[in-house]
Amino acid sequence: MRRDYFIFGGVNSLDFGVILQEAPVESLPEPENEYVSVPGRNGDLLRPGGRWKNIKVSYSGAIVTNFAGNFGALRQRMLSQAGYQRLEDTLHPEWYRMAALSGGVEPTLTPYNRAGTFALTFSAKPQRYLKTGETPIQVETGQPLHNPWMPALPLIRVTGNGDGQLVVGSSTITITGLEGGITIDSDTQNAYDDARNLNNSISVVGGFPTLSTGKTAVSFSGGITAVQITPRWWTI
Repeated sequence: MRRDYFIFGGVNSLDFGVILQEAPVESLPEPENEYVSVPGRNGDLLRPGGRWKNIKVSYSGAIVTNFAGNFGALRQRMLSQAGYQRLEDTLHPEWYRMAALSGGVEPTLTPYNRAGTFALTFSAKPQRYLKTGETPIQVETGQPLHNPWMPALPLIRVTGNGDGQLVVGSSTITITGLEGGITIDSDTQNAYDDARNLNNSISVVGGFPTLSTGKTAVSFSGGITAVQITPRWWTI
């Protein structure tokens, strides 16, 4: 019989005998807007904040075997996960979230403490990251990428030797002294190769690349011989 489970920061709920009782309860993402009242004018002015607020995600679970041992180990592992971690489950296999545990982990026990139920609540970033967006795409110069989702901040791997120029949409990145490869991360706005910081090797005009909704043209020249883009598709 199939048993659904969740994984948080690499910790699988199945390893602790957890039975998920229902699909996770999720609040709806809310845009951050500012409403400004103007004397003598009906209605408020709306100033979009350009971002979405965190949401709450709650899992209801039960443990019916070795409750004391399993629950104690689960709580310890959950509370030891610092900061945002990857959160995914088998009920939504096509995407994952980045989340942090919110609040304590306290059970409701049956008589004699033989079993118990509990809720795990997470504060999650509003993005649902599509697992298809984790697969690198090898692009040819002049090839457009089609994004049917929200504007995404890609991870780009450039290989080659010498100076080169990469153009992604309205972003132009000039790379100086390329030696083998460089990774450009639009999310953290950094350039590196393994543990080497290569921010001084790039010059960015038009901001770090964004894969806008629709088609984004990609081209490269000079010493660049190959470009691989991990798009990081996401939706709300």
